[in-house]
Amino acid sequence: MSTNDPEKLEASIHRLLRSLPDRKAPASLEARVLGELSRRAALPWWRKSYAYWPLAARASFVAASALAAALIVSGLFILLRSPGATAFASGVSQHFSWLVLSRELFAAASDRVRAVAAAIPPLWIYGAAGTIALCYATLAAICAATYRTLTFARQNP
Repeated sequence: MSTNDPEKLEASIHRLLRSLPDRKAPASLEARVLGELSRRAALPWWRKSYAYWPLAARASFVAASALAAALIVSGLFILLRSPGATAFASGVSQHFSWLVLSRELFAAASDRVRAVAAAIPPLWIYGAAGTIALCYATLAAICAATYRTLTFARQNP
């Protein structure tokens, strides 16, 4: 048989692999897998994945979840609009006044950064991006050349 013809070689390997006998799983593994499959099949529907629940149970679950979410949101709105909420908020804001200061400082710094970034011409940004890409390409070329040199030196002593 000539190994120069890839189709004949492929057919030969295919025939050889098809002629090999199937390997049997160990008996202990087969018993464990079948036991786990039967255990999962015997589970009640509420212990299985949501996709296995009956349609009525899924619909009632979605409705109950939506009702619970609506109750939580409406309760939060009621709490936020109560008279005690403003007193509580003023007490909390005194303890966390540093957050307001840090937010203002961050906003001022970001405004300055935006102003500086807007003053940079786009051509400079494109040039910087191109220079960085060129540096990475040069580094990759140096690494590839070093690898080839070291590999070639190791293969040809």
